[in-house]
Amino acid sequence: MSTPHRILNRDRRTLEAIFRHPVSSNIAWSDALHLTERLGTVRQEHNGRLLLEIGEQRHVFHQPHAKALAPEEVAQLRRFLESAGVTPASVEVVEEGHAAESSTPDMVVAIDHHQTRLFTIAGTSETARTLRPYDPYHFLHHLSHRQDSELRGQREPEEPAYYSQVAAALAPARRIVLLGHGTGHSNAAAHLEEVLRAKHPEIHSRIVATKAVDLSAITEPQLLALALATLELPKK
Repeated sequence: MSTPHRILNRDRRTLEAIFRHPVSSNIAWSDALHLTERLGTVRQEHNGRLLLEIGEQRHVFHQPHAKALAPEEVAQLRRFLESAGVTPASVEVVEEGHAAESSTPDMVVAIDHHQTRLFTIAGTSETARTLRPYDPYHFLHHLSHRQDSELRGQREPEEPAYYSQVAAALAPARRIVLLGHGTGHSNAAAHLEEVLRAKHPEIHSRIVATKAVDLSAITEPQLLALALATLELPKK
């Protein structure tokens, strides 16, 4: 007998809404996303579509443009969950505290003045550890500037709202490694750290290190190796 999927109570309500008849029209995409990430993984593809994975089941999902899922999107999600063996009757609901370890991952932020990549460290053994792209709100693309040009030799101030969104994405992190390109004010990771120190001290307290690296050349395995060395995770 297979082990039932374990979800939180808030996810159980979402799951029940997805399987409700007639099809519900007020399921928030953010709630459906949280449920799917709890059950498996969500990876954003280069074409903007989302690859949903639960166990051996995969499904390519078009990211909704509205906050609530359309009925056909709910039906599509329901079929995917059923194919993965996930129904309201097949899951086990756990308390928030019991899920604390899995929902507080270590995070790696690779950020420059053009884009941000945020990863969680997945896996528990040295050979299995990987970087998992993490973008719960699907905004970590390009930093927006009023102009993409130099102003008296200086880049314009970063958009405060953007860094607030990055801070929101970092909220679940247990430990954080910031990796940036350049030095001084040209290092976006250093700027992010300053923002977190001033406006989000609790999140800032979880930063393990801020390092300058050549993000244009470093690979994901190298990012992982650097993050693990910084975090000093014990070898298995």
